[in-house]
Amino acid sequence: MKTSKKKYNILNDCRGLFEDEVFEIIMQERGIDDPEHFLNPTEDDLLPLDDLKNIDKAYKLLVDAVYKDKRIAVHFDTDTDGITSGAIMTRYLKNMTENPVDVYINRGKQHGLVNQDIAKFYGYDLLIVVDSLDKDETQYKDLKETGVDVIVLDHHAIDPDVPYDNYCTLVSSQREYENPQLSGAGVVWKFCKYIDEQNGTDYADDLVDLAGVGLIADMMDMRVMENRYIVSEALKEIRNPAIKKIIGGFEFNSTAVAFSIAPLVNAANRMDQNEIALNAFLEDDNKKLRGYIKQLKQCKEDQNEEVAQLMPMIAEQCEAQSDKKMITTFIDTDYGISGLIGNKLLEKYQKPILVLKKNEDTYAGSMRAVGVKDFRQICNNSQLAEANGHELASGIEVPRKNFAEFTSYIEETLPDKPEDTTVDVDIMLDISDITRKMVDMIKKIDRISGQGFKPVRVYIEEIDDYDIGQMSNYKHLVLKPCNNDKLWIIKWNYDGSFEDMEDHSMMNDEFCAVTTLDCGFFGRKFVLKAVCDSLEEVG
Repeated sequence: MKTSKKKYNILNDCRGLFEDEVFEIIMQERGIDDPEHFLNPTEDDLLPLDDLKNIDKAYKLLVDAVYKDKRIAVHFDTDTDGITSGAIMTRYLKNMTENPVDVYINRGKQHGLVNQDIAKFYGYDLLIVVDSLDKDETQYKDLKETGVDVIVLDHHAIDPDVPYDNYCTLVSSQREYENPQLSGAGVVWKFCKYIDEQNGTDYADDLVDLAGVGLIADMMDMRVMENRYIVSEALKEIRNPAIKKIIGGFEFNSTAVAFSIAPLVNAANRMDQNEIALNAFLEDDNKKLRGYIKQLKQCKEDQNEEVAQLMPMIAEQCEAQSDKKMITTFIDTDYGISGLIGNKLLEKYQKPILVLKKNEDTYAGSMRAVGVKDFRQICNNSQLAEANGHELASGIEVPRKNFAEFTSYIEETLPDKPEDTTVDVDIMLDISDITRKMVDMIKKIDRISGQGFKPVRVYIEEIDDYDIGQMSNYKHLVLKPCNNDKLWIIKWNYDGSFEDMEDHSMMNDEFCAVTTLDCGFFGRKFVLKAVCDSLEEVG
């Protein structure tokens, strides 16, 4: 069974079944043999702290620096995992020493110490770099030769030919560790737990919400029980003031991280305002924090305005390449929004996308792809470009002299028919099946979700008797089924015609939708929400 336009594979027809039956079907389909344990992980799921190679060496370096009143600095990476990693380490150190701990962060989307003026670190005795590993040892070697000890707490891939251990103390989930899906924030939090274990303290427990946010935002695998335990502990209580201020009155869960917290940090990153996010997650004063959150929200507005201004020109470029297997667009902007634009284009065109800026000798930007298993590898196999990141979403740089040859290579290499990218949908339900108990059951499954364990997708067909509503002055579309007065079917950021939808309602035209289920208050009205991934007219 598939929807009329997009490819969705409906795994189970659960229409008319009881909620407990639906729960069992979802768990069986996802291969969960012990649902109780999977949904309620315990501390036994946390791998031994000393399984992280070099963790004791890093501990001794840090304790020596603290006890001898040495100067310590923490260097943050710029994404949400990096911000939370740095906040964990910096806040933890405030429990160990009354001496100031200085913090640093890269500009824009720079990563690690490469291309930085590292002379600013020369006066420190210990530099802790979180969620950032340089591709070579050059910067660490320079710092060591000037008397600066460096601890790197990270999770990125490690080149075995680089002699990191000669020049820094590298603690990474990529070093002989059972869970390579532990993000930077997870590594830093476990390092702090190790310090607690050695010192008989429990400071790290108050920082676990930051660790959970980092894991979710960095799209770590949520089938891994260690990750699930950390996130489960994180979601029990918000401790960090910035997280609390951003979440507001909404439920603290994986969805809130993905759609509320991460977008604000990403917007600051794209608009080259990383210090705002850093300051927000370190701030305890309510008045100052309100100011930082306001600035983060302004970054997001500025980002969206910049994208909106560029999109008409980008659309012209895309339409001129409708016959190509890969679309290449060029943008002229001072901000790091190429990935965001790539996501929007990918959703519309469903083929590999490059969004590039013209530099002096290169074209650089973002790659997004669908229809192949690993487009990053295809790009790198050309030996004409360099892509770094995930298989279908990465940064990319192409020397200008190679560009024509590179695009020809891609067109020749990509298959004429894209690989099957059918998306599985867990269950099919009727509108009348969606009860408060059904929604609560699915929310329990979705509470800890993300990469590897996506929220439960629900296919709803025969939506043919409904009223049309809207929210935020016609920004969001609402279908209100007449045969379930508690259910709202919502399409956020609807870009179609509300007038046409009113006509469809009058004619009882049938729609189908792929949704995730939620519930909550809109004003004083409590509603069940079916939030649409896809909303399509049938026929």
